[in-house]
Amino acid sequence: MTINSPTRLESSISGTLSGRNQHVRIGNIGLGIELIVDYYHFNNMSDQIKQNGDIKEVRHRAIVSSIPFLFIVGTAIFFVSFLLSSFPISRQPLEIQQIQQVYFADNISDGHRALIKAFNEAHQGEVEVIAVDLPFSKFNTNQRKDLIARNLRSSSSRIDIFAVDLIWVPRFTKWAEPVAPYFSPNFLGHLLSESLETCYVDGLLYAVPLYIDIGALLYREDMILALPDGEAINERIKASISWEELLQIADKYFPDQAVYMPQAQAYEGLICNFNEILGQSLLDPQTGEIVDLTDSLIVARIQFMRDLITSGKSPEEVLFMTEDDCIHYALANDVPFIRGWPTANIHGGERFDPTKFEKIRIAPLPHFKGSAPSPVFGGWNMMLSKHSPVKEAAIKFMRFAASFEGQQMLFQSEGTLPVHSNFYLADFTPDEEREQLQSIYKMMKQGIHRPAVEKYTLISDILSQRLHQILAGELAADQGMQLAWEEVKAIQSEGTER
Repeated sequence: MTINSPTRLESSISGTLSGRNQHVRIGNIGLGIELIVDYYHFNNMSDQIKQNGDIKEVRHRAIVSSIPFLFIVGTAIFFVSFLLSSFPISRQPLEIQQIQQVYFADNISDGHRALIKAFNEAHQGEVEVIAVDLPFSKFNTNQRKDLIARNLRSSSSRIDIFAVDLIWVPRFTKWAEPVAPYFSPNFLGHLLSESLETCYVDGLLYAVPLYIDIGALLYREDMILALPDGEAINERIKASISWEELLQIADKYFPDQAVYMPQAQAYEGLICNFNEILGQSLLDPQTGEIVDLTDSLIVARIQFMRDLITSGKSPEEVLFMTEDDCIHYALANDVPFIRGWPTANIHGGERFDPTKFEKIRIAPLPHFKGSAPSPVFGGWNMMLSKHSPVKEAAIKFMRFAASFEGQQMLFQSEGTLPVHSNFYLADFTPDEEREQLQSIYKMMKQGIHRPAVEKYTLISDILSQRLHQILAGELAADQGMQLAWEEVKAIQSEGTER
């Protein structure tokens, strides 16, 4: 069974397509009908020969009385009898079995393929999930957002289920079907509240979590343990080291070299980095709008990020790096600290230098003295297109993907963090993985969300561009944030995002 087709992606995303292929199974009826038609044609032809003379009539009689002819007639009678007994005559038309095809758009990883394969095998002959692959290797998160949005604007979109960054849910509700009627309170009650809350917009459930993530500090434990008092430093890192102490360690033990790798390219990852260093949400709880970006604390924290680069503690290359780029660079250049996601630490040796990567550990992100770590939640949710003609079939797959069985499959195949709460309490994982999952679960309790506002994607584009310009030295911190604030206010005063 084909799970993914390269041409399917091109046709789905480049334009809107209509119509759906349907698989029709009619058993052996076709073969029986062919035999009956052949028999009728043979008799008709013999009658015509008979009219032309006695010789032909004799020849016809010889053929009719021949053993091959009798065998064909007997075979035809047998098939007719078989068909009549197997498919009784009825006033109802012959039932044609249709396989409902569900198109699922996401970055199709090995975990996704395992999930889709298991589902298709369990629903063989009824439902077939077909993957529409939007790989991270070709499309960053912002590009994926634009591709899906362009496709969904047409009511004839080929996409039934689409995965979105959890912060995009408000952006896509205009094309999505509310899904609360399809999921029982008991089912939803087993999902992580930190993930499920991102699925609601104006009190309506528009999405179901697929997997969750949380910002974390990745660090080379071997390099830390090699330092004087390395054991004590390592314990403080595990509990969340302060930014002040991290910089002291850098000055004392790693002078004249990079020590920390943030993501500073102009994309959503930069927003996560900035939000975590800021240490608080960008959403004003009183107004429900974005906070004043010219606030002195915000300006000071983006200046802190700029100073990391100008001082050499973060290399200038981070201006053009995403998460995986930072890990590759850090391993190649022995940079001890990396901002990342804990999912990279699970099965990550398959993507990175396995010898060095196995020495990476995860810990809570650094914090400023007097505050606590504030990691940003990441992850992806599933949404159902309101134009899908196979909603019930699509819901079956969404329910399976979010179930304990589906989440276990994703974790074991891909290392994604499950959204099923029982997973973190289960005793099926090896001791080392279970300890790491419980540590991540504790980190989630300090996590913060990016602003869940309808125009967030436009605001994020503005903010990431201005932050990048500040970090690249093209704008002063106060100047860049002033420009960003003016542009955000203009966006907020405009109509609904298209």
